[in-house]
Amino acid sequence: MYSILLCSALALLLGFAGTLLGWYAWGWAILFSVLLFVVFWVLLARNVAKRLQPAMGRIQKQMEAGMLDAAMQSLEDLLPLGRWVPMLKGQVLAQMGMIAYHTGKKDRAVELLNGASLRAADAKLMLACILFKNGEPKRAFEILHLAAAVNKKHALLHNTYAWMLHKSERADEAQKVLAAFAKRDPNNGPTKDNLLRLQNRTRMTMQGFDMQWYALGLEQPPQAMGQMRRAQKGFREPPKNPKNKRG
Repeated sequence: MYSILLCSALALLLGFAGTLLGWYAWGWAILFSVLLFVVFWVLLARNVAKRLQPAMGRIQKQMEAGMLDAAMQSLEDLLPLGRWVPMLKGQVLAQMGMIAYHTGKKDRAVELLNGASLRAADAKLMLACILFKNGEPKRAFEILHLAAAVNKKHALLHNTYAWMLHKSERADEAQKVLAAFAKRDPNNGPTKDNLLRLQNRTRMTMQGFDMQWYALGLEQPPQAMGQMRRAQKGFREPPKNPKNKRG
């Protein structure tokens, strides 16, 4: 990262300059270098944040307004900043990949999501689901294994990992995945239910995750759920062939 290299170079240069000039001993040079690195890092981070925060706010508004092409371009414009901000590039690629997927550009989505950070759990989960549907379960399992190790408390990710394993007739491995997650989050309802189902050798259900699960595209939502989404709570959908009331 350019930011780390720049801050380190300046801190070492100034910190050890006094030693070379005979002002103080090596021990003080190391201490001053560490302190200078922290100071330079804070100043650089503040300068980058001044550019980053308005851009992220603009992207959020574009996405809320459904301007996905504009949001994609704004995210792409942020990629050069990834050389200065650790882990920014992986997060930006994750967002771009999610947008590409939801706009139907699956090949582009796979390319972008491959570069996403492992900490971007939703992005890695989406990538694994795409690969699993494309008949590449081995790659999907590799991605989920790494993502699950980093995102230890992401319930949907771990349950989806187990669901794929169970779907691939690897029920014992699926049970191990959920058992390990249940130890970290013993109060998660869908996980407890699915773990019990696996122990009883019955089919897993992901309905407890609601639309978060169906958005992954591995299963279609029930027809009743689709109807509920179309009609707002408290209102009835109009009849398909309304008739005029007689006076």
